[in-house]
Amino acid sequence: MSASRSSPASPKRRWFLKTALAVTAVVGAVGGGVWFNRGFDQGKLTAEGKSVFRAMARGILRDMLPTGPAREVALDRHITAMENLINTLPKAKRDQITLLAGALANAPTRYLAAGRWSSWDDASDEEILAALQRMQQADNMGQNLVFAATRALTTLTFFSIPDHWSLTGYPGPMPL
Repeated sequence: MSASRSSPASPKRRWFLKTALAVTAVVGAVGGGVWFNRGFDQGKLTAEGKSVFRAMARGILRDMLPTGPAREVALDRHITAMENLINTLPKAKRDQITLLAGALANAPTRYLAAGRWSSWDDASDEEILAALQRMQQADNMGQNLVFAATRALTTLTFFSIPDHWSLTGYPGPMPL
């Protein structure tokens, strides 16, 4: 009895090279897009970074933000406070925030993280909340980390402003 063994099918060399080139092109394009849409540059949030963090504030702080024209003033103040906070951080942390904002500003990576193709500026408060919930409840640790990082940055910035402490019932530090 002669047992003939056949080797498992293996991809052709040309197919492998074409696939490798395609994957490299996609990763390069996404990476380039993230770099192009970076969120923090030369001590200031870029337009894309402002859009991302303004949207995150609208979703995370929704019940604490005032309504009407005062809301836009509060969001502008929040963005200024976030720039100030980021500038106090070490360069490595600023770079991480830049990548986070770039990933949420770039359409392909924004879709992977939050399920949104269109920009944050076009999103309603309900759509932002749905995107945040998607990131928070995802089975993917990357999406969970994006949610945790944006929530932490947003709340840390918001509550670094003493006027906001009363929104949670915190009277401020006790005099010594």
